[in-house]
Amino acid sequence: MAYYTALINAWNGTPQPPTGVSGTGLTSGMTTDQKIAAVNGWIITGTVPTVLYATGNQLANCINWAEFNALTAAKQTNILALCGINGPLLGGSSNTAFLTDGMILATFPTSGPTIGALTALAQAAVTPWWQVPVASGGAGLSSPVTMNDCIPAGLS
Repeated sequence: MAYYTALINAWNGTPQPPTGVSGTGLTSGMTTDQKIAAVNGWIITGTVPTVLYATGNQLANCINWAEFNALTAAKQTNILALCGINGPLLGGSSNTAFLTDGMILATFPTSGPTIGALTALAQAAVTPWWQVPVASGGAGLSSPVTMNDCIPAGLS
């Protein structure tokens, strides 16, 4: 049941939706299915999501020229190759051990303008409330809410 504490509190709490969350509030006249749909439509912006997909162009546009120019030629080549990968690149706060985040964090100072711009990009991402970690105001679930969540949580 503790797994669903954030969902239960948001479902039964006021205000609707919870503070920091955008979307349709839950009202007493809604069916459980309508409430599930509303909860799955809730979003949070302003936090670094645990999973974020960004394009190489988005990465390149966040790189500070002075920081890039100070890199060795080999590091510049590696960063440009990373930015040249087609398709979405996996990032986010839970993926720092993987190539995209790992290379950026190993190459640029954590308090510098490149990391600051990438953090701002991540914070601008719209993240479903159910996916946001509980510590950041979300439900911390691994998938959208379904009736299979509501029944054990006592919300049906």
